[in-house]
Amino acid sequence: MVSLFRLKTYLLVFLFYKTILLASNLLAILLMVLESTLASIIALKLVFIGLVTLRFSDSRYSKDLVLYQNFGITKTALLFLAFVFDLLISLIIYLIFFF
Repeated sequence: MVSLFRLKTYLLVFLFYKTILLASNLLAILLMVLESTLASIIALKLVFIGLVTLRFSDSRYSKDLVLYQNFGITKTALLFLAFVFDLLISLIIYLIFFF
């Protein structure tokens, strides 16, 4: 089980999250410009993380996760924490646009 109290865990998850950061946030900004609700943005982010999960279920791409597995971070924990990072950044962007 991944230790959530280690800084190295969050640094490694953010290293993984940087690969999908641009696409995810551009999608969120586009939806905010189109005046979509926060619930629909979160649902779309969940679908986006689901698609990333499907990508890494292929054996060719699952080798990219060996670094994280060597540090004790499972694929599920990695994708969940990346989703949490994505939600936090989307919430900050949403607050900037609407408040």
